[in-house]
Amino acid sequence: MRKYLLAGLVTLLPVLLTFMIIVFLFNFFTAPLTPLVELVLERFSLPKETNHLISQLLALVLSCFLILFLGFVTRYFLFKSLMHFGNQVLMKIPFVKSVYKVSREVILALVSPDGKKAFQEAVIMPFPDKPHYCMGFSAGQAAEECQRKTGKKLVAVFAPTAPHPISGFLFLVDPDDVRKLDMTKEDALKYLVSCGVIIPEDK
Repeated sequence: MRKYLLAGLVTLLPVLLTFMIIVFLFNFFTAPLTPLVELVLERFSLPKETNHLISQLLALVLSCFLILFLGFVTRYFLFKSLMHFGNQVLMKIPFVKSVYKVSREVILALVSPDGKKAFQEAVIMPFPDKPHYCMGFSAGQAAEECQRKTGKKLVAVFAPTAPHPISGFLFLVDPDDVRKLDMTKEDALKYLVSCGVIIPEDK
């Protein structure tokens, strides 16, 4: 009986959760404009329930057009100016500018489609030692000074923390200990952020 109950919950809960989210978003986006549309439709003497439903649908359409318009204005007229102003402010604050600059570059490298080439390769390496492993992204050759001091050839691997990939650890390791994964950057990042729950499909 228990296994049938669990199977039913596994089947029902995702559908129910999806439906609840859709209803919530529908009401959230239509609520501000629905009363206005209802006032206009009252002239047509429609039944109250029909008037409310049609008003919600029209409000949703108007909301979509409004969001598109705001996105267009923001993207092409305000976004660049605001981003430039925000960057200028943050880059003038002591200590904050160092953290912000590094964090911004790391996030762009991990998320942006045209990010740094060094972070395009998902890898696996021993951590803290064999037979345990951690995932990360190849960051190219280690700094020459580090290699001179150790007398070894080293490569840099950035391993994001889960479930917050904006922080992580930089490892300088032997190239022989690093193995490239047949996995896209996006799949590797989803696997890390989900703490191993979202498993990438085999290629």
